[in-house]
Amino acid sequence: MSGQDIDAVQRWLGHTLPAHYLRFLADWQEGMRGEQVMLYGLDSLRERNETYETQQFCPGFVTIGDDSGGRAVMLALDGASTAVYLVGHGSMQRDDFELVAEDFQTWLAGDCPVD
Repeated sequence: MSGQDIDAVQRWLGHTLPAHYLRFLADWQEGMRGEQVMLYGLDSLRERNETYETQQFCPGFVTIGDDSGGRAVMLALDGASTAVYLVGHGSMQRDDFELVAEDFQTWLAGDCPVD
């Protein structure tokens, strides 16, 4: 992960990625976590967010993965919240978010539960 790659994604998003998520990306290549969560690597972050039209339907959030069952894993871009949310790809609206963890690091440490 290069600084240029991060800068390019952040310019495209129009937001700085949250520090807690950048720390995660520094050591992460795309792959599965736990039994069913796919967490995207930096290489596919933009493409996945374009595909799911995250900026249009969920401004202020970024899709960082999926639950292998039709739901996107979301983080806020404000940097203040470290909560993790799920939302169906067919209803990508803030009102439909489901909180799965109050803290991203704790969620990772628990192997990314989504139930």
